Parts: sequence; C-alpha cells; structure tokens
Amino acid sequence: MSAEPDESGDGRPSRRALLSTAGGVVAGGAIGVGGVATGGSALAEHRPGPPRPKVLDDPPPPLRALTDAEAAAVTAMAERVFPSEPDGDGAAEAGVTHYIDGRLAGAWGDGDRMYLRGPFFEPEHAGHGYQLPLTPREVYERALRAIDAHCKAKYAGRAFPALTTAQQDEVMTALEKGQVDLGLATGAHGFTSASFFAMFLRNVTEGLFCDPMHDGNRDMVGWLWLGFPGDPLAYGDRYGGLIGRWNEPYNVYPKGVR
Repeated sequence: MSAEPDESGDGRPSRRALLSTAGGVVAGGAIGVGGVATGGSALAEHRPGPPRPKVLDDPPPPLRALTDAEAAAVTAMAERVFPSEPDGDGAAEAGVTHYIDGRLAGAWGDGDRMYLRGPFFEPEHAGHGYQLPLTPREVYERALRAIDAHCKAKYAGRAFPALTTAQQDEVMTALEKGQVDLGLATGAHGFTSASFFAMFLRNVTEGLFCDPMHDGNRDMVGWLWLGFPGDPLAYGDRYGGLIGRWNEPYNVYPKGVR
C-alpha cells in the first residue's frame, strides 16, 4: 500500500483509513483495526442520536448463490476488512455476505451489461477493463475455490475461516498483491487475485453502506459508523433546508428508503 493510513490509538490502521485507501485494505500485515479516526473531520466527529433496539434477530434472507462453505469464507474475509469490535459491529453483523449473495444471484452476478463473448487477450497494460468470459458469479465461485485450495495447501488443510487472524491477513495480503493463483488469467495485467481482491473490496464496501433494502447495512451498522442519517425525507425534512449546514449534527437514527 502506498497511502499512509490513519491510525487507531494502538498504532493499527483504522477502519476508515483501510476502506478509504485506494490501493487496498491490507496494511503492515494487520487488518484488525481501531475505532473511527477523527483528525478534525466533521463526519468523524458526528454521532447519531439515541439508538433504537437492534433487529438482528430477524432472520437473514436465505442464500441464493453462495454455498454455506462459500458464505462462511466470504464472511470471514469481509470481517478482516471491517471487523467486529467491542465498540461496534462489523461486516458480519452488517449482513455483507447476504448483500454479496444477492448481487451474485441477480443481474450483476449474471454479467448483465458486461461483454463476455470475446475474443479476449492478455492486455499489455491495465487499461483494457474486464477481460474474462466469466460472469461475476462464476468469478466468485472459481476464486473462492482457489482461495480454499491455497489455504489448505499452506495451512495444514484448514480453510480460511479456520485460520488465525494473522494467517487470514497473510492470505488477504497475498490476494491483494496478486500472489494467489486463481486459475482465471495469467500475466501482470490479466485478472489476477489482485483483481478479485479489488472486486471483493468494492462489494464489501457496498454491503456496508448500501440502503438496508439491499440486504446489507443491517441495523444501519455502516451508516451509524459514518454518522450518516439516511433519508432525511423519512423524517419529513426537505433537503433544501439542510444545504450549507454540513457542520451541524443531524442527530437522528438513520432511516432507509423503506
């Protein structure tokens, strides 16, 4: 990673820094993180109003694309990006896995609006975009299978969820650096494990901060962390009256479109 991350009080990069770093998530071998970084940011200083009771007892939607084993791997990987902490829920509680599963089961997972028929070639540079005849659902299926094989070969037969956090970080770092053979494409500018890492990071971020109607951001975990109030219209407030008041706390419990 090239960017200097903000740090939590114990010297580890914060979740805010990890998610905002364009180069990736893994820094210094540690993805475990501290609380929200402040440093003068009005967003970081914002705190939502009184929390409502949790509704995580509501059953999550059934899996539609991922197998149970794949879902367990996705959850464990997402937790290394945005882990649960004593002072806040993480990717698992936010339902990131069910968000990703829903996307893979839908039009995006089917490769809707993606050119998949070829001819495909090994790009000479990284500016050619997606060069695979595979849908995102097929990419996930093959990548997760390859990651599982990589983990079991390196860590005495243990799958990713069974690894220690330090070992999981090693795998995530190797993915980000393009060092895990996914069997999808070869070469420096093909679809490497770094490409899958970027796709996965984007999907995790979407699942953390989407409207809960998309099965992610359960109990507004992501919005509460950001201090984002959701849809002001849900409270009868008009956007026009809020323009220019960026530094004034809007202390309400977030509400989504539904």
